[in-house]
Order: sequence, then structure tokens, then C-alpha cells
Amino acid sequence: MILKKQHLYFDKTPIDDVPAALSMYSEKEFMSPTRSTIPLLSLLKDGDEILGSIFSEMNMEIASDLHLEFTVDPPKGCGIASHTDLMVISSLGTLAIEAKWTEPRYETVEEWIKPENRELVLRGWLDLLQLQSNRLLKPEDFSGMVYQMVHRAASACYKSEYPQLAYLHFVPDLSERGATSAQYQSDLEHLFNLLGKPDKFNFYLIEVEIKPTLSFEIIKSLPKASSETANTVRAALENGPLFEFKDFSLHTIKGGSL
Repeated sequence: MILKKQHLYFDKTPIDDVPAALSMYSEKEFMSPTRSTIPLLSLLKDGDEILGSIFSEMNMEIASDLHLEFTVDPPKGCGIASHTDLMVISSLGTLAIEAKWTEPRYETVEEWIKPENRELVLRGWLDLLQLQSNRLLKPEDFSGMVYQMVHRAASACYKSEYPQLAYLHFVPDLSERGATSAQYQSDLEHLFNLLGKPDKFNFYLIEVEIKPTLSFEIIKSLPKASSETANTVRAALENGPLFEFKDFSLHTIKGGSL
């Protein structure tokens, strides 16, 4: 099944293709060749067949709107907008995709909330999640949750009656230091449980097996935090392909006991 990208956006700005998005990202996104942004953009550019199969299994229309770096501002308080890696929007609903590869587990709500005024920001995200929840959401119940996962899930609920959330984990992790698929699944299950196992809000973990091409091998050891590296990685993405996308597995999150 070949994915036909009818509508591609960087946030809410229409763009012609994936290479057109490269200059719209901040430079820091490309200062490391092992950031998850790299295989995600490569998948969009060179992995139509496997991406189409993933969408099909998740009941998303092939001709969906694809929004890179889709922003949703906190409904309450003063905070940084949530930037979803890829928001897929169609008449069937909304799918928020967070890509991961070599990244560690991010900070929890308890770690993030310590500065003043952030409780109101959290409450705003929970208000969005409450629309899909089967239980009353209390801020104190979320202290152990990864904060990023909370606001990504909330972004999926933004103006959508039928949201879905997926963590897309590229494997294997070349660094062998990033969070594991088991950790992502555990965190997703925890959040799903906190929401009372919602009836109309599906959670998924997607593992995509990737094999670096020679083009990636050339850039994989470039020094990090360098403008020169960012320029080289951008050029490599445009020329590509950087990976072969071998297979994928999709795990539906069912939850368990709290």
C-alpha cells in the first residue's frame, strides 16, 4: 500500500514535500544524526509503503493531513506549546505520533512542575484529557507520568472527538542508551489507566525496524552540537535514503491495574 500524501504541513503552514520542511526546523534538530527526527523524516520521505501500512492498521485515511511539529498551546497558565512530531488529521479522527530512537526517558510531571505557575499549565492539559477520560483527573495522580507524554496525549484531544496517540520507536537503538520499547509501553499503559481506560482514545506503541544505509553510515559519527553537522545532516536527508525500513509491529495498549 503506497501512502499518497495529499496535504503536508509544517505545523499549520502548507508545504510541498518533506525536503521543503528541512529549513523550517530549528538548526538544533539536526545537530545530532541520531535524533529521532532523522528517521522520522526519512520515513516520510522514503518509506511510503510501510507508513501506509501503519496508517491502514490504525484506521487512518491514506489521504490524511500530515502536520510536522504540530503545536498546541497550553489551555491554561503560561507555558511552552506542545510540539507533536507528526499530527495526522483526517475525517476519521486525529493521531498524534511521537517519534523516539536514542532518546532517554524524559522528565516526569513531578520533576517538571517544581517551578511556580506550572500547576495551572498541567491542569489545562488535564482539562483536554478529561474530555476522553472515564475518571475524574487529579493533578496529584500524574506526578510519576512523563510530562511530555501527558501533553502529547492532550494535544491529540485538541479539537478531536476521536483521538489516538502513538509512540513510534525506531529499533535498534544505535546508542544502546535510550529508553526501551518496554519503558514506552509501561508509560503508555500507566497513562491509559490514569484516564480510566478510555473507550474512544486508543494508545499504541509502534516499533519500526530500520537498517542504516551507506549514506547514514557516512554521517552517523559527526560531532554533535555543530552547525556544520546540522548542514550535513540536512543535505543527507534531502538526498537520502538514509535507512531501509524493514518491518514494523503495532502494539495496542490495553492497560492493567493501577
